[in-house]
Amino acid sequence: MFKRKKNHAIDTLIDETMNIRGSMNFSGGIRLDGKLYGNLTLSDGASGSVIMGPKSKILGDIKADTAIIAGEVKGNIEAQDFLELHSTAVVHGDVAYGDIEIHSGAVLNGNVTKMKTNKTIKKILNKKEKTDDK
Repeated sequence: MFKRKKNHAIDTLIDETMNIRGSMNFSGGIRLDGKLYGNLTLSDGASGSVIMGPKSKILGDIKADTAIIAGEVKGNIEAQDFLELHSTAVVHGDVAYGDIEIHSGAVLNGNVTKMKTNKTIKKILNKKEKTDDK
């Protein structure tokens, strides 16, 4: 019923002493313990995960395959595969996700939308092709 969590390799670490102003593109795994004033976006064609520590803060949007949030986000989150909000997470913005897990105590102020995953889209296209062949 529940999916097993994947191990997320960290390629980039932004520690809690760092404050970054400006948007960032990334690939692979990124862990943020500091503050980012800008968007955090997965590079085109890449796969990647965002992990936010409990003291982290992003004022901007997040786009990733997987997002694990324990800090504060003032912006929208788009997690194509999986979104996890830990008990210390505070999100002020809309979220779109493939699968979601929200821990007790997490705060989410915004709209919540289930995204169609690539697997779902492929099933729909295959059904359409079969009916078109008839």
